[in-house]
Amino acid sequence: MSRRWTKVIILSILLIALISSISGCAYKGVDKRSFVVGIGVDPAEETDKKFKVTIKLAKPIASLKSSTANEYTFLEHESDSVAEAIRFLETQEDKVMDFSQTKILALNEDLLSGDLFPLMDYFVRRGDLQLILYVLMAKPTAEDVLKVQPPLEAAGENALYNFFDKTGTESPFVTTTFLFEFRREYDTKGQSSVLPIVEANDSGTQLTINHSIVLKNKVEPVILTPTQTKLNNTLVVGASGYGYRIENAGYKFMLTLDRVKMKVKMHVKNGQKPRAEVNIKAIGAISESNKILKLEELDHYSKISGEQFEEQVKDLFVHLQEKNVDPFGFGLKYRSSRLNTKDTLDKWKAIYPELEFDVKVNMQLKAVGAMN
Repeated sequence: MSRRWTKVIILSILLIALISSISGCAYKGVDKRSFVVGIGVDPAEETDKKFKVTIKLAKPIASLKSSTANEYTFLEHESDSVAEAIRFLETQEDKVMDFSQTKILALNEDLLSGDLFPLMDYFVRRGDLQLILYVLMAKPTAEDVLKVQPPLEAAGENALYNFFDKTGTESPFVTTTFLFEFRREYDTKGQSSVLPIVEANDSGTQLTINHSIVLKNKVEPVILTPTQTKLNNTLVVGASGYGYRIENAGYKFMLTLDRVKMKVKMHVKNGQKPRAEVNIKAIGAISESNKILKLEELDHYSKISGEQFEEQVKDLFVHLQEKNVDPFGFGLKYRSSRLNTKDTLDKWKAIYPELEFDVKVNMQLKAVGAMN
């Protein structure tokens, strides 16, 4: 036998020996895993601890066809840290907790005032959660929101997922914020983070999402109305299907805006009033009217729609300015166009309260609806 074949045989024997020595217990089968689909954090109620952590676990089912309802189980524990609470919850379950399907992080409103970094530290350090976790504010509590079971929720589904992942409803009232987005914008100088507000009804059968909350470190949270939430989503992320009510020059009709694009230019010069030039291009159609509309007068309808749209946008900017929050990132725009020095942020803090908003809307209506 040649020396070459001798080496091959020896290496093969060593490889087999190594493989046989590897333990087969490291991998846990699906039957040994409990899939966490949601996490809720509320203030502690029964102890002097800081947090009450609730986790929502999906019960295993033999098949979707044989199941008539969606079934979950819930575990909760109170602790001074989220990580410690999760460790205690693992002692209440005989299977390994798998977070690969965890897409919901519900936070109680009472926890959103003040410094959020200690609360969020556990979640942002987990690489398996940063890109898949949707963050929301829950009312009346995070536990109540996680336990809602809508009558139309099918087996194997989670109704909260459908609101945010674009596989179900697509509404401009719904704000979608991932964990990594929330953490980045919350800590960015010149930018504020926006979370959706999810409200559960008293019977635990319905979820409503049409408000949002603006958060900034060391600033009091600001809750946006449904109209303000819809406008913010449209301008920031270009959410389609924006329904806008026009009441101008004797007309009352609804617009459906299919595309909205916003551009911002900052004008800050010594001796001049600081100004933000905001140009918005909106394209849509009229979906409802109190009068007979003529196609040849579309330019007129576009003009009166643009005028009122400008007023609403400017009112929202001023409202947020007065509350010292900035979800549109005017401060980030200012900082990106200046050399970064130790005084840049202080200058912006002095400029923002005095900033004027020059809003111009180019409204382009393409149709008045189909009337036979």
